[in-house]
Amino acid sequence: MAKSNPDEKILSYNDVVLRRSDLDILSGPYFLNDRIIEFYFSHLSSCSEEILLIPPSITFWMMNCPAESLKDFLDPLHLPDKKVVIFPVNDNDDVSEAEGGSHWSLLAFERSMNTFYHHDSSRGGLSKRPAKRLYNAVKKFMSVSSSATDPVYKECTDSLHQVNGYDCGMYVLAIARIICSWYGSKDKDGHNMWFSAVKEQVTPSAVAAMRGEILGLIRGLMPKRNSSKMLVCMETILCSAALGLL
Repeated sequence: MAKSNPDEKILSYNDVVLRRSDLDILSGPYFLNDRIIEFYFSHLSSCSEEILLIPPSITFWMMNCPAESLKDFLDPLHLPDKKVVIFPVNDNDDVSEAEGGSHWSLLAFERSMNTFYHHDSSRGGLSKRPAKRLYNAVKKFMSVSSSATDPVYKECTDSLHQVNGYDCGMYVLAIARIICSWYGSKDKDGHNMWFSAVKEQVTPSAVAAMRGEILGLIRGLMPKRNSSKMLVCMETILCSAALGLL
């Protein structure tokens, strides 16, 4: 039996292309890559136009873009128009290494509090330095007014931590999902923010189960794509047959 090609394209979802190897990453105890995080962020982006979920590659460029070019790069994102902005933070500091690094964390900006909140699932705060670097790069672009008070930065230290060396990216996805859910119901809860939900729901067992949930989501989307291709093929066959009858 022939082995499956790990580079085979299995799904095009918005601007994200997933490959067979991405399913293997989700199936096993492996560190998440940029594509999986970008896919799930794209999936969550439908929750509200007031929330912006930044893809990993864009976040990485924000952290490494020359200061004189950053404004032009950020303008199309319309950051001042967003109520919540969620950034996946990677500790890779080598611009020549694509998809490098060894740890993911999440930085979220909430406008009403004018605050960046950093969630890091590691016990040693592995991503505090890159998160602060990202914060310092983008903080002055969160408002249209140059005289506005800069947002503050806070570490969220009371969340549960990962119990292995590979689930950090899954914690990022789990927390991002909770923030999106919180925003949809925040009128009911006032300014309690999302912290209690993260503490209660983002547990090691819930994070492990989320791998299967995302696998199911991807596999549920795959047949739609395959069905569309089959429909086109059938239409082509029928047209050819009809032409042959004329």
